[in-house]
Amino acid sequence: MTAARNLAFAAALLVAGCTSDLGPTGSPPARLDYVDGAIEPILERGATIIIQGYGFDSAQGVGSVVFARLGGGTVAAAVATWSDAAIRVAVPDSAVSGALGVTTAAGRQLTATVHVVPHVAFTATGLGWQQRTAAAFPQAPVGVALAAAEFPTDAGLAITLFAAGGAEPVVNGPDTSVAPDSGVYVAHAQPGGDVGAWVHQTDVADPIKSHVLPAPRAFAAAAVATLYNSRFPGRALYVFGGIDSAGVPQSTVFAADVSSDSVVSRFVPVEALPAPVAGAIAVVRRGRVYVMGGTDSSGRPRQTVFVGRIDVTGHIDGWYTAPALPGPRAYGGGLVLDDRVVAFGGVADSVPPGGGLDASPTRLATSDTAPASLTSGFVTGAWAPGAALLPQGRSQFATLDAGNMVLVVGGMYAGAAGNAAETLAADVVGDSLGPFTAPSTATTIWGQGGGTLVGPVGVTWRDADGTRHGIVLGGMDLATHLRSAGVWGF
Repeated sequence: MTAARNLAFAAALLVAGCTSDLGPTGSPPARLDYVDGAIEPILERGATIIIQGYGFDSAQGVGSVVFARLGGGTVAAAVATWSDAAIRVAVPDSAVSGALGVTTAAGRQLTATVHVVPHVAFTATGLGWQQRTAAAFPQAPVGVALAAAEFPTDAGLAITLFAAGGAEPVVNGPDTSVAPDSGVYVAHAQPGGDVGAWVHQTDVADPIKSHVLPAPRAFAAAAVATLYNSRFPGRALYVFGGIDSAGVPQSTVFAADVSSDSVVSRFVPVEALPAPVAGAIAVVRRGRVYVMGGTDSSGRPRQTVFVGRIDVTGHIDGWYTAPALPGPRAYGGGLVLDDRVVAFGGVADSVPPGGGLDASPTRLATSDTAPASLTSGFVTGAWAPGAALLPQGRSQFATLDAGNMVLVVGGMYAGAAGNAAETLAADVVGDSLGPFTAPSTATTIWGQGGGTLVGPVGVTWRDADGTRHGIVLGGMDLATHLRSAGVWGF
């Protein structure tokens, strides 16, 4: 990736620039590298974060961490743990964007730029789904890979949505298959949650000038890396795994440089997954990518868990094979918390690409959970079966992380044909995910003619005032077995 190679030099300069610090003559050297896994992160008040570098000293002593304070001056952060290479703190309730300062036990003073947004508790009670009519998806809306990027501006936060691949359903009597697509689209979210039209990125015969996927993919996963959420000082879009035109899962990872408006380079292969997967539970947190389960080339769900980190060059710095799930799981949901990883729902038996629309196989209501390190991002111990978080078996749903709450939307479950529980919500408290229940919503997607969605995708983001917004895109209508190009949001 030409642009990524060019940025490698800029990354080296950036890291070198972080080595300077102020402190008493003769004190040991110190450096602040990353805050919450990123170069210039967007933090939320009250959140637990990790500060990484070296030379902080093995014990806090007189050391401290301060943020710029609302109204002027600084405010000290409560320190949970302190070591020579990592400090764990909570973002103060009065913190604002500006300089984060670390004073080491030896008196060295280190700084980093951070962006701070308020914490606004999300509630699903009274949730009203609204159709984003301008954002109807133009093509191949089944199994799209979807990601959102937050960019700080003078006016607050600019939000860019990226959609890659997807498929068109091919109906043959009672059977439905899918035909994957290579298109890539970009849209902008407005304050308040509205979404503009999707813009198809350059698609020409010349592979050097084309800014769509080099091969069709569906049921893949996507992520955007920036200096605001990773160690990469550039901006790149990644597409992980998925099925090809023959319906066979792939291990490929495609990457392209992007701006806040478009894809600006061709997609190229970067470090592939250790094994082919489609329908995996993929979560991106603190510049790391977690790929849990998914189906193999025969459509059989896997137990594998892979963790990769996006490095300063924009590449994946190696895929770590984490402890395996207790049992196979695909087309489910997942969440990465500060010190724990959770996977829930999905299927454990062989399914066609996309999971299919048949009542069988049995869907999972269960969950699996494993410990994780806030500092390294690795899964640090064995997985164990968790509680049955879903009220009944469910797969092929959209998972939306709203901070203090997680939403599950659509999917295959026993009451899907009657839209008995289109939206479910669960509380996140510390490192625990509670049981999913059906909230009292003001409006539903089905009730507004959006269909009974199976296999939609979802993504969330924040306004500058901390308010959460999200969308659910595409999928197939269980009642008609036809595509749904609708985009619904809150």
